[in-house]
Amino acid sequence: MRASLSMAGVLGACALVAACASRTGPPPPRSALNVFISPAGEPFHAGPKEPYPLDQWFARADTDHDGAISEAEFTADALAFFKRIDANSDGVVDAFEITDYEQQIAPEILPSIARLTARDIAPLPDERRSGGVARIPDPATAGRSREQPAAGRPSGARLFGLTGESEPVAASDADFDGKVSQAEATAAAHRRFLLLDKNHDGKLDRAELKTPAEALALKADKREQRQNPRPR
Repeated sequence: MRASLSMAGVLGACALVAACASRTGPPPPRSALNVFISPAGEPFHAGPKEPYPLDQWFARADTDHDGAISEAEFTADALAFFKRIDANSDGVVDAFEITDYEQQIAPEILPSIARLTARDIAPLPDERRSGGVARIPDPATAGRSREQPAAGRPSGARLFGLTGESEPVAASDADFDGKVSQAEATAAAHRRFLLLDKNHDGKLDRAELKTPAEALALKADKREQRQNPRPR
């Protein structure tokens, strides 16, 4: 399966993760910021001067073009990506297909050393996990944990995504059997939609969706404007 990023793009994304994980050192390169990982785990990319690629996903998922994503549209988009990574079309994304996703489709979410997978990333304190893979917070129980996020340490897809998951595909494996069924992918889409629908109006507006990478990109743009003001 063809890799979704050039090697330069992968290295740039890894440099971004490393820069964001440290409180010191230079800011992440602007060229590495325009990466978006959809709630289902699909990567989107844009050039450094192009709009943040969450816009690409939003426009595609909003199939009726009403400026918002309904739960039905959100789920349909998630299942379309599920079918894409279900290489043998058996209705299950197995461990081999998950590894192919991690290494070929979305390598920017992984460490760059020794082809490690998301399961090798040390989980952060706020991640609900099994075997080191973050789980989707359940809105019914969210906020009950006393654990707090580790400041300044986004990892994996957490930097480029909306749900705080390091590896969205593996995180959909609700019964921890090492594979994801279509029913699990559907249930994961439902939980993610509820998590993102912060005002509980049954739809997602673009204004309420922002990733850590997009926030960093906006800061980078403002920094560049200060350093290189346009002549009047």
